[in-house]
Amino acid sequence: MALQEPFNALDLAAAGSVVEGEFALAGFPRLRDRLATPDGAALVRLSLRSAGGVPTGDLAVRAEARLTCQRCLRPMRQVLESSSQLAFVERDDVAVPADREAIAGDPRRVDLAALVEDELLLSLPLIPRHGDGEECAAREPQPTGETGAGPPEQEMRRPFAGLKELLKH
Repeated sequence: MALQEPFNALDLAAAGSVVEGEFALAGFPRLRDRLATPDGAALVRLSLRSAGGVPTGDLAVRAEARLTCQRCLRPMRQVLESSSQLAFVERDDVAVPADREAIAGDPRRVDLAALVEDELLLSLPLIPRHGDGEECAAREPQPTGETGAGPPEQEMRRPFAGLKELLKH
């Protein structure tokens, strides 16, 4: 089975199949614009089985992506990982096991690439930034003045300093 083609979840779940492979991150249009560079691949494992006639699957996705740190605006590596318990149903109103997320659509034509892209988008950090133990240009020591004592003193402006006196009258 080619990963890029839709698969029949009913048949694969009845057989207790496992689908494994990888997708190039550059092939995900919604994810690509959030990456610093679209290098790398997403590793995917989908274990399928039938639960009460409903095809279900355990989806695990892992990728190492290059994002832009929002502190220093430089590229950084970020591991994106996600796991989901899914049930493939034709309509939202079909009963699914309580521990499963319903994926509505034709279970005979499931788009694994779209599921993987959704999982990666959901695993993106809200604000990408280097971790505490990593080098970040925003946390590097700032250059100091000639004496090494820090930046030259500036006179502090207090725009509302005279307001108290004006309110007395």
